Amino acid sequence: MVSHYFNKEKTSTFSVVFLLLILSACGNDYAEQVQKNYLQVEKNLNTLKDKLYFGELTNAKIVEIYANKLAAIKPDFRPIAKAMAKDATEKGALFQGLLRRLAKVNRNCENKQQFQQASESLMSIDIGADPIVFNDALIDLINTMAELSDGQLDTVSIPKDSQAANVRGEAITPGSYLVGNPGYGEYRQDNSGRSFWHWYGQYAFFRSMFGGGYYNTSPIYYNRWNRRPHYSYYNDYGRGSYGSSYDRRNTSQRNTSMRNNGYKPATKPKKQYGSVKGRQRVSSYNRQRSTQSNYARDKNSGGRHADKASSKRSSSFFGGKRSSSSSNTASKRSSSFFGSSSRSRSRSFGGFGGK
Repeated sequence: MVSHYFNKEKTSTFSVVFLLLILSACGNDYAEQVQKNYLQVEKNLNTLKDKLYFGELTNAKIVEIYANKLAAIKPDFRPIAKAMAKDATEKGALFQGLLRRLAKVNRNCENKQQFQQASESLMSIDIGADPIVFNDALIDLINTMAELSDGQLDTVSIPKDSQAANVRGEAITPGSYLVGNPGYGEYRQDNSGRSFWHWYGQYAFFRSMFGGGYYNTSPIYYNRWNRRPHYSYYNDYGRGSYGSSYDRRNTSQRNTSMRNNGYKPATKPKKQYGSVKGRQRVSSYNRQRSTQSNYARDKNSGGRHADKASSKRSSSFFGGKRSSSSSNTASKRSSSFFGSSSRSRSRSFGGFGGK
């Protein structure tokens, strides 16, 4: 009788331990997948770093040319020109921002929610690390310097017949294309609760610019600023890649507050700009996020349909390489907005594709 009691207790203890091991293994599946994808994103960032270091991105070259010309045209603007030239390199705000966000990704996911959050962050960073997308993001720097040159340097990519952010004849707001980008500043609240833009570091130069009334040096308030389109790459296309989920959430909250105060936030310009391939990369993010969510749900359910659903995706998203047709389409880096070529980058990113 006593022996039977101890055998029963031992069996019960074994069952509990076995169950805990199974649960631990399930949690590790999430961590293993995130770790795999993390390493791939890290690799892709290193590829982008090399391209920036060796000057292989067309728009980075244009930023350097414009910076030198702006400094020559307006010597007083030399500090801001120098800062923008640096931002088109691996040491700049855009690239360093991607590295900081990658370092914050949780690689020890223990449940579906943590897995989804980490996966979404990795997808977003991976899109931003794509050389074609990064090349397009540099358009804001180019157009900022064109704006500061008083028309001596041409803006790029913006449709000629469109109503741009700052119409000639109005006071120009310095750095208009960079406002909202967390790489250059942040929104803060004044004593009355209104959100205004605060520049970081060398970009604080914009707050003290002069020019005989040609430049608007008053604070940039969100409710006023966000009522009209600005043809800013970050605001119109890049927020999902170069802004964190925290930035996007705060923007959504500011827009809600703006509507509550009777103002309508500006919509994305109808006429598109930037390279077609760059827009395709950014738009693919939503499709990839949907697939990632389905994968997490299937893993969590553990039913007989989960294995079937997961195996169907094994050749495209979370299982490794994409199918040959989609991979070939995504990997062709034939040209950018300026007609330049860049080498294709082979990817087998387990989950996000993201060419």
